[in-house]
Amino acid sequence: MISPRIDQRIAQICELGCTRVTEIIIILEQGQSTPETDDLPETERALVLDELKAIMAVYNTRKDGCR
Repeated sequence: MISPRIDQRIAQICELGCTRVTEIIIILEQGQSTPETDDLPETERALVLDELKAIMAVYNTRKDGCR
């Protein structure tokens, strides 16, 4: 289960839009951090990455994609 703090962070990141979310995913996959995740420990950054990837997977399968 994701903590309310991580859930809130994910919501804030998603508000930045699909392009930025995709950029953040790529950066986190490389083991780096972003301004949006700098204050999180590595374990929480991994949770954020997993959730962002799951969210984007839904958008990528939709006919209208991510806007």
